[in-house]
Amino acid sequence: MKKVLLTLIAVLMAVPAFAIEVYNNGENAVDIYGTLRGYIGYGHGVDGVSDTTDDNFLYGIQGNSRIGVRLKVGNFSGQVELGAVEATLYGRSTGSNVGLRQAWGAYSFGNAGALLAGKTDTPTAMGGFISDIMDTDGGLNGFGGSTTGSRRFQIQYNVAGLSIALIENDMAYGPGVSYGYTDGGETIPRLGLSYTYKNPSLLVKVAATYSALNGTINAPVSDTRWATVHAFGVALGLKPTFMDGKMWLSVLARYGMNEELYGEAKTVYNGGLMAHSSIGNYVGVQADGTVDNVQRAAVALELGYNVNDMIAVIVGGGYQHSMIDALTYDVGSYAVFLQAPIKISGNFALIPQFTYTGTRLDSDNKDSLVLAMQARITF
Repeated sequence: MKKVLLTLIAVLMAVPAFAIEVYNNGENAVDIYGTLRGYIGYGHGVDGVSDTTDDNFLYGIQGNSRIGVRLKVGNFSGQVELGAVEATLYGRSTGSNVGLRQAWGAYSFGNAGALLAGKTDTPTAMGGFISDIMDTDGGLNGFGGSTTGSRRFQIQYNVAGLSIALIENDMAYGPGVSYGYTDGGETIPRLGLSYTYKNPSLLVKVAATYSALNGTINAPVSDTRWATVHAFGVALGLKPTFMDGKMWLSVLARYGMNEELYGEAKTVYNGGLMAHSSIGNYVGVQADGTVDNVQRAAVALELGYNVNDMIAVIVGGGYQHSMIDALTYDVGSYAVFLQAPIKISGNFALIPQFTYTGTRLDSDNKDSLVLAMQARITF
């Protein structure tokens, strides 16, 4: 087995990047693609209040490893993609098995745009701006970044860079410190929209989403029967390139309220692992119908330079401020990283990264440093 793996890596280092073309006949085409992502490294976490430290040897295969099929038949296109760890039906829940990451079909009306139906990223997913590999290529989400992937079943219309979508509403309500709903809550359809502008020297994206959850309060009150939890988010990404594409600068900002209910924001700390840990869900409803909201403001920056065709150097960082009504204090989380991706071939890359994180919870400080390398095989 070891010999087979070494042979495979040697082949991938020697050939250019490609997807496996199954069929190609003018306007009709089918190809197979995939990526396998593994990591190895060391992590050190510090909990200031309990005065404890954790040292961890890190290794594993990332859950965003995947394989898929793309097809095009005239004006119709589609994609089916399996992920190593994916929740197939309800995108917010954490899948522990192989599931559908992408499953959609789209019909193009030419200059009038295209209509898509199925499971794909929501318009407010902000991939392509921050290169951070921690937390399954999470892009500093929770430490100033924004979600890089948020796959949901939806109906989406796209024209001239504008995307409008009605998205499956899997908002999950946890009672937390509140009374909660007797009926589990009801949702309205979630709306998402974005506009993307892209040319060889500039990428700009603005996006927004909104939904709500309401229901009967589970508390002995006579003046309130219903309470509504609003959830929304707005994001802006800007990425210009310089020096004929050798250098780039990314700026990413996001503001939202209760976005953890549909899985596009979180308040976290890192304990010296590749994955981040949530500090808890504090969205709640009080007995009189008052809502305990969680608001987040985040900003992240990245500067990158391609030294040559093989090696790049990337430095980035971010900060998130979480304002939590149910707590007497705000939570601040920040991170900085240094990355040096090495492109062995179009199919094989090694991505070493050093990351330092800090989260401030009242008088508690949770800090970590992680040194890890991702091995990425792509076809």
